[in-house]
Amino acid sequence: MSKKDEIKKLKEKILELEFVKNFQQDIIADMKLITGVDMSKKSLPKTLADEIEKKKQNRLKENG
Repeated sequence: MSKKDEIKKLKEKILELEFVKNFQQDIIADMKLITGVDMSKKSLPKTLADEIEKKKQNRLKENG
């Protein structure tokens, strides 16, 4: 496999993983809004928990 092909494949994998991460964060943020249970602070690193908190705040703003 050439370097160019390998880089392309890695970039595609990064995009895929970013999508999965965002999807999971959306679910966790929605769960907090629906159930009131904050799973992210207990089970995730602080940086990820902070990202989820921002998503939750954005959802609250969108839904009024």
